[in-house]
Amino acid sequence: MARIRIAACQINTFVGDLDGNANRILEALGQAEAAGADVAVFPELAITGYPPEDLVLRPEFVRDNLEALEELGYVTHTHFDDRVTRWHRADAQRHGHLVCRSCGAEQEVPIGLLEPLARRLRDEHGFRADLAHSAIVGICKACANVSSE
Repeated sequence: MARIRIAACQINTFVGDLDGNANRILEALGQAEAAGADVAVFPELAITGYPPEDLVLRPEFVRDNLEALEELGYVTHTHFDDRVTRWHRADAQRHGHLVCRSCGAEQEVPIGLLEPLARRLRDEHGFRADLAHSAIVGICKACANVSSE
């Protein structure tokens, strides 16, 4: 039976100190890795500090928390033309987005479907596109059918 070494990372977090708490997490992760841990466990709300109370009601605090999670490699984001940021787990399957200009429907598409476009952009324009952070805006099938009737 394989053994798993778990590091219980006891860190002192401070409410609202997202950057400082993220740095404490990274430092503890480094120590856990140096000690041979396979898994590192942190206290609840380690990034925000505990208890965040009314801070979670502030949109900028939530955004800053998500940005700290992105810096740690746990989430990624995509901007659509409606200026709303969509957040995804970093370990989720990479994908692009199709957004209907008419009804606002969103559909995820496998990144493999967009790779020929990325190759063409690179070959013809020298541009290296990250299409996992993209949204293609157009008219969905349902809206196209309605408009053609």
